Amino acid sequence: MDPRVGEEVTQDLALPDAAKAEQMWASRAGIERATGVLMERYGLDSGLAKNILMQASHRTNTPMRKLAEDVLASGRADEPPSIRDSLEATSTPSALRKAVAFIESAAARPIGLTDIAAAAGVGARALQYDFARHYHTTPMRYLRSVRLERAHRDLQAADPQGGDTVASIAARWGFSSPGRFAAHCRSVYGRAPHITRAHD
Repeated sequence: MDPRVGEEVTQDLALPDAAKAEQMWASRAGIERATGVLMERYGLDSGLAKNILMQASHRTNTPMRKLAEDVLASGRADEPPSIRDSLEATSTPSALRKAVAFIESAAARPIGLTDIAAAAGVGARALQYDFARHYHTTPMRYLRSVRLERAHRDLQAADPQGGDTVASIAARWGFSSPGRFAAHCRSVYGRAPHITRAHD
């Protein structure tokens, strides 16, 4: 766990005010959730995701809990710029940046590894190596995270009385198994897709 998170929690728990202590635990949970979102969004491991949050916090002098709230309230396209800056600071190769841009623009289409590699101008094996080295994931897992985020947004925007069902939204973003789609949603967003569709 990030030592700064522990420090914030410990300092606030020392205060006699139980409400402040409860708020700090909620802040810690928010930081952990934001870390999970960054892990899924960019295929990072937990240590790297927390490091990105910490770097972005230092860079902008923003408390981590506030930055975490901003990450949770945003998507990949409108997240805090300091997060993107911290990711770019890892000096990703141009082929990897091209691959990511292609995935972002073509996520709704039925694309595969060879399509992504062709758009990046490298071979599939080289692309897999770059994703593993810089993002600690695979190109296809990264694609899945982009699709999951887009599906989640569609669920939030869907009219509960309208024609968009959870299954149709999942299929639109390439999830052929509703059960797996639901499991991914619960893992990343903390609730089942039908609950998101009904309440957001």
